[in-house]
Amino acid sequence: MSQQHTTAERHVEIPTICFIRQPDGARRCTLSAGHHGDHRHFYSGELRNGFRIGTTWPRRPGETQAD
Repeated sequence: MSQQHTTAERHVEIPTICFIRQPDGARRCTLSAGHHGDHRHFYSGELRNGFRIGTTWPRRPGETQAD
């Protein structure tokens, strides 16, 4: 028999990835949790020498992974 687990919280945090959503977008930060400075998504942006340069956006006050 399969048992389903539920959580009482509104969200689940991923402890090793920041994962904060980019404002007005679907991208999420791919840096480690608790990083300092701007957020960054490494797998987006224009190609430069065959590599994606990524996308960055500023940290906002009070943001959480529950967006």
